[in-house]
Amino acid sequence: MNGKFAGMEMSVDKPERLPLLHPTTRQTLRDGNGNEAFLDLYSQDSKIARDHTLAIQRRRLRAARGRLRIEPEEIEADTVDLLASLTAGWHLVGLNGTVLDVPFSTDNARELYSAPQLAWVREQADEFVNDRGNFKPAS
Repeated sequence: MNGKFAGMEMSVDKPERLPLLHPTTRQTLRDGNGNEAFLDLYSQDSKIARDHTLAIQRRRLRAARGRLRIEPEEIEADTVDLLASLTAGWHLVGLNGTVLDVPFSTDNARELYSAPQLAWVREQADEFVNDRGNFKPAS
């Protein structure tokens, strides 16, 4: 945005890197070569997030007209889908430092965020995308 509010803008449509922390030690996960495990994520304020949220709201409004209830599982699935859509890439490392050779894709991200045993990854990603301090001011 150029104009009268230009000096207040954040760079929300560029992914930033979240170093993944071990769920119990809170130390940065690293592979055997010392490379950090990470997720590249877009902001909750990004166009991707806004478009996704509007699509969810449209679907829910249509369901409300038909008097269908929204189930908690649907809300959770929507959250997982949003995080998957905000993920732009990764380098995944197991808790023991082994590189996980899982290619990045939105489907693989959805699987990562929906696994109960990996809730710690989902929590870190969710906190990161919702913290504006993780995204730089626009230049």
